[in-house]
Amino acid sequence: MSGPAGAAGTPARRPVPDWQLVLRKELGDLLGRVGRKPLTRTLGVVGLFGLLVPLRFTAVANLPVFFAVFMAFLPARLVAIDSLAGERERGTLESLLASPLSDAGIAVGKVAAATLYGALRGWLFVAVWIPGALAARALGLSTAPLPSVGVVAAALAGAVVVAYAAAVFGVWQSARAPSVRAIVESGGALRLAVIVTVFFVGPWLLGLLSPTGEAPQLPVPGSGDSFALDGVWDLAAVSPATTALLAVLAALLGALVLWRLTSSTVRRCRRESLALV
Repeated sequence: MSGPAGAAGTPARRPVPDWQLVLRKELGDLLGRVGRKPLTRTLGVVGLFGLLVPLRFTAVANLPVFFAVFMAFLPARLVAIDSLAGERERGTLESLLASPLSDAGIAVGKVAAATLYGALRGWLFVAVWIPGALAARALGLSTAPLPSVGVVAAALAGAVVVAYAAAVFGVWQSARAPSVRAIVESGGALRLAVIVTVFFVGPWLLGLLSPTGEAPQLPVPGSGDSFALDGVWDLAAVSPATTALLAVLAALLGALVLWRLTSSTVRRCRRESLALV
């Protein structure tokens, strides 16, 4: 008499979680649509912002690191806002809601797909940029310094975190939006200002783009004096324990915000909520 394992005596396969089914479908559909575009686009961005800009402006030699993180943010957001609003436009959302997949499985799968795709795009930037920069230095075409291994590792980790944040917020928006265009057209100027400030202006003012970590000197209007926003580095040198505590508190606050946003996104992806849009 055979048991639950079946007549052959082989262990029964565990059912694939709903979120993994959604993840596989999303990535399969996405890769089928984009083809080789991510690689060709990454080559162009690396050539411009990973090689030419640092070659011309050595003061911003760490700029490619921030572009690696930005390259994770942008694809993750684009995939996320298309996750549900795009299905509404294509008329496929009804079949998704009629499937036996759980509401949480749909939400988590959509977020996971956007996160993974965004993180891979950021890592692809680094994978193309580092060999390209080393080759340029070996051929004598560039003398721009390369970031340290720790900085590159931080960029790779940051790409995952930023991709996840962009994915969660994008799916949160997509759950209540009638179309992708409605999301793109809402608050475009403010969104652009935030992106430029977070990824480029802020790091530049703090000296994070400079290979030496020096913050730029900003002139004081009406006087001949100048100042630099490098107080955070002075605090780290004077009181490393206080700096570490502030960093931990900031990380906990960020994790709490992401957790609350994730919970809100899962609630927004309930069938009764999605059907009312």
